[in-house]
Amino acid sequence: MKNQPTPGTEILQQAYKLVNQDRQNTYGHPKDDYTKVTTIFQTLTGHQLTLTEALLFMVSVKLARLKTNLNLGKLHHDTLLDAIGYLTCINMIHQKESNTNDKTKTNTRPKNQTTRQRNSTTPKRNQTTRKTKQTKKETQQTRVR
Repeated sequence: MKNQPTPGTEILQQAYKLVNQDRQNTYGHPKDDYTKVTTIFQTLTGHQLTLTEALLFMVSVKLARLKTNLNLGKLHHDTLLDAIGYLTCINMIHQKESNTNDKTKTNTRPKNQTTRQRNSTTPKRNQTTRKTKQTKKETQQTRVR
C-alpha cells in the first residue's frame, strides 16, 4: 500500500520540480543565478547583499503578497509556491557551499585565530553598537567616580 500525499503537501512536490528542473534548466543553479542578482543589485544601489539576503528579500516580497491576499480572504497558490521555492534555493546554496568548502578546505589559518579575526568584515552596525555600549559604560563609570 503506497502512502498518498496528505492534501496540501503536493505544493512541496511542485516546488521541488520548479527548482530542480524548470528553473534550474533555464537559469542554472540558484548560487550562480543569485550571484548575478547580487552583483546587479550592488551596481544599482551600492549595497552588497549576500546570496541568502537576496533570497530572503524575495521571500519577503512573497510574504507581503500573501498577507495582502489573505486579508482579502484569498490564498494564491503561486505565491506560496514561489516562497517555498525561494526558501529551497537558500538550502540548495548552503548545501553547495558546504560541499565545496568540505572538498577545498585547507588548514591555512592559525588554530588560535579568533572568529573575529577570521571574519574581518564585521557589519558597521555591530561596530556602532559596540562603540555605543562602550561609551555608555564609560559614562556610567565617570558618574560613579
